[in-house]
Amino acid sequence: MNKFSVFANFHIDTEERFLRLKDSFMSFYKANINDWCINIRGKFKNDVKKFFEKNLSCENLNVFFLESEEGWCSDSLEILKKVKSKIIFFWIEDHICIKDVDKINAIVDEMVLNEIDHLIYTFFHEGIFIDPLKAIEHKQKENVYFFNYDKRNYENLKNWYIEKKIDPHYLVSACSFISYDLFKRNLTISKKSSKYNKMLPFNFEKNFYKKEIIPFVNGVLKEELFVSIDDNHGQEGYCLIDRKLYPDRVSKKELDTIRKTNTSIYGNKEGILKKIFKRFRKNI
Repeated sequence: MNKFSVFANFHIDTEERFLRLKDSFMSFYKANINDWCINIRGKFKNDVKKFFEKNLSCENLNVFFLESEEGWCSDSLEILKKVKSKIIFFWIEDHICIKDVDKINAIVDEMVLNEIDHLIYTFFHEGIFIDPLKAIEHKQKENVYFFNYDKRNYENLKNWYIEKKIDPHYLVSACSFISYDLFKRNLTISKKSSKYNKMLPFNFEKNFYKKEIIPFVNGVLKEELFVSIDDNHGQEGYCLIDRKLYPDRVSKKELDTIRKTNTSIYGNKEGILKKIFKRFRKNI
């Protein structure tokens, strides 16, 4: 069984974000993880560090408080030096795994065995990443589809999106399992981008037209794995809060406002993960 590394470079500035981080962590931390490389920014960074130190072995944990003038990508390249695995889980703290961790382990094994470089683990939306596969040659295993994202398949996919009048999906997403080599290459490219504020992570993601990142092998999940807590991502009723599977302590709009005013909110509910797993027990 192949192990993977957890990478995160997040900003935890409210009690609510900290609560969501802990719930997300508890949903996947027992997977076959080799090491944790975590950069924490925001006023709750010391609390987050204590949480990790309480719940993880020190020998597998690397915590950073980097926030240099060079920006998010440069800091992430520094963190990457501590990563030990071929596959990296780019952890976004407001997404929760709805399956047993054995499913994560199986997916990572398939990625390693088939040299898959990139696989989005959330925003499944009833299989929106599966439909475009009709336009290209691809292979499949028990848990994933995969294909070479080369020039030929890129053009075929572009024509399919045009014909279907669908906005193309991202080439590279932050919410992904990603190979060490592609992760490093993408960070190096992203470091040169000035589209977004360099202190933020948004330059990392590559939309469909940022094709300088190809070629690589792309994977697609067959089933839903992680779900966003509060982001419907364009589909009404998609997120866990709207599914009544996560407490609606604060809306996404309110949370953004709280971040600006730096105000904490309090309150949690026990049994969140039990409720989620019960809802999806038939798929576990």
